[in-house]
Amino acid sequence: MGKNIVDLRRVNAEDLIPRRNDKYVDTGIINVLDKLAWGRPLILKGPKGTGKTLSIEQWAAHQGVSVVRQDCTEDTGVRDLIGTFAAQGEDIFYSLGAVTTAIDIANEEGGCVLILEEVNALPPSSQKILNAVCDYRQEVSVPKIGQVFRVKPGHKIWVLGTMNPNYSGTYSLNQDFISRWGFIEVGYMNQKLEKQLLLDSFSQPPNATERNLVDGILILAAETRAGKYDYALSTRDLVHFIDDYERLGKPGALKVLEGKYDTDKVEDFQGRVMSVFNVNLKKVKLIQHV
Repeated sequence: MGKNIVDLRRVNAEDLIPRRNDKYVDTGIINVLDKLAWGRPLILKGPKGTGKTLSIEQWAAHQGVSVVRQDCTEDTGVRDLIGTFAAQGEDIFYSLGAVTTAIDIANEEGGCVLILEEVNALPPSSQKILNAVCDYRQEVSVPKIGQVFRVKPGHKIWVLGTMNPNYSGTYSLNQDFISRWGFIEVGYMNQKLEKQLLLDSFSQPPNATERNLVDGILILAAETRAGKYDYALSTRDLVHFIDDYERLGKPGALKVLEGKYDTDKVEDFQGRVMSVFNVNLKKVKLIQHV
C-alpha cells in the first residue's frame, strides 16, 4: 500500500523569530543559556514577572532561531502539543501542535526552541506526552496520521520550560518527567539593576521627583516580596507602574496596583502607600461618575 499523503499545516518559521528588545536587562540568565544551549531540556523556575520567558526569547532573538510557545493549562493535551485534524472550507488538514511544529521547524531551519509556559500547570497525562521529545529520542509519534516526527541528525531542538512553584492550579511533576529536565532557579533582579530598568522605562529622562518615585516603589515591592502580602509585586508590575504613572499620574498608578490585592490586604497596602508616598488611596478614584 502507498503512503497516505496528509496536508500538514503550521506557522511559518520566520514569523516565530523573536524581535530584539533594546530595553531588555540581562540578570545573568543569558549567560546560563549560552553555556547550556541545545543541551537537555531546562526549566527556569521562579516567581512571576522575573523575565524568564523574555530572557529565553532574547537569547533566541540574538541567535536568530524560531521560538514555538505553548501556554500550559490543565486543559493542555494532545491537540495542543501534538496536533489535530481541522477543516477550512472543503479542505481537511492536520494542524501541527507545539511539539510537532518545533520538530518540523528544526528539521527545516536547523534549529528551534520550544517554550512550555508554566509547565507545572500540565496534568500528569500531558506531561507523559513530552517524555520522548525530552530525552535522547527527540521524537513524537502521531498515530492518527501514521507518522513519527523526529529531529534529523545535525539538527537541533531545545525544549525549555518556565515554572512558578507552589502557585494554585499547578500539578506535581512526574518523576520520569523531572528526570529528563535540568532546573535553574531565577529570582528577582538585584535592586541596582531593577532601579536602572525602571529609570530607563520613563519615556523621557526622569527628574528628581520621578527618581524618588522609583525609590519608593522599590521599597514597596521589597515589602510585598517578603511574604506579608498575598501578591508579590514583580519587575513586570513595576515597569507597568511607570507606564501607568506617565498616563494616570502617581495616585492613579498606585490605585491600579491596589487592585492586585484582596480585601483583607488592601488596608495594609493602603497604609504603606500612605507612609511611602503620602497618597491616600481611599480618596483616589480612577472612574469619576457624572
